[in-house]
Amino acid sequence: MNWDDLRFFIVLSRKRSFLAAASELRLTHSTVSRRLSALEAALQTQLFHRTERGCRLTPAGEKLLPYAEQLESTIAALEEEVSGRDKTLSGAIRIGAPDGFGNCFLAPRLGKFQRLHPELEIELVAVPMYYSLARREIDLLITIRKPAGGQIIARKLPSYRFGLFATKTYLRGHPPIRSREDLRGHRLIGYIEDLLYDEELHFLDEILPGLRPRFRSSTIIGQMNAILSDNGVGILPHFLAHTEPALVNLLPELSFERTFWIQYHPESRRIARVRATIDFIAAEMEASRAVLCGLPRGNG
Repeated sequence: MNWDDLRFFIVLSRKRSFLAAASELRLTHSTVSRRLSALEAALQTQLFHRTERGCRLTPAGEKLLPYAEQLESTIAALEEEVSGRDKTLSGAIRIGAPDGFGNCFLAPRLGKFQRLHPELEIELVAVPMYYSLARREIDLLITIRKPAGGQIIARKLPSYRFGLFATKTYLRGHPPIRSREDLRGHRLIGYIEDLLYDEELHFLDEILPGLRPRFRSSTIIGQMNAILSDNGVGILPHFLAHTEPALVNLLPELSFERTFWIQYHPESRRIARVRATIDFIAAEMEASRAVLCGLPRGNG
């Protein structure tokens, strides 16, 4: 068996189509097909069911996958240790994070990390729920909820807070908000309930049962832009709101604290670029605690 053929097997198991695997490997469709056929011939077994909808692992393929991924991790760790790349990080790392945190907190800071390690390639995915750590489609996954069981490792990151916000212009043209009950007379902005990717973000019932947003968006960026257009009142993380001077923090006693968790596959912790990225993200969040928690300057 040609061990390099396992690389083609792993990519095809994740991408589930020859075209997508070829694109990932930057090779032709026929090359991927030929290498997989060679692996199947060497093992004398079929590893994939080929269908019009793509490729699906056979029982033999499912048995082979964890061994192939273990070999993949071993080779990556060997490269890190033996070639001295622990000192000069290189290669690609894919990070999945919620849209607001990924686009507005991580993206500006990861540039600094990349300047420290210019050979490192970073991919930031703003819709992480479509990727699987178990299938190694993503290297790091940042979530609000700690994973329940399984083999995935999770590290707790610093907490952050949400508050209630509206623009000064909106507030000038609408009744004052002095209590939670006053919110019933205002246009609220929030998530689309059946597209909510985590119940931890279902805030309105915590404020007052029965509150329902009249403008709904599946992303926090969409909600913030709706609030900034003087369209209503909504709940935003302080790390987003603090950059917008037009926003007013309403009912400051209403504060919703949440915690991010960074998750990764057990085999990935042996890879230097993964370890370094985790440590960098945790350190940046700790250094930005005042921004994350909406504290006055000088209290962080």
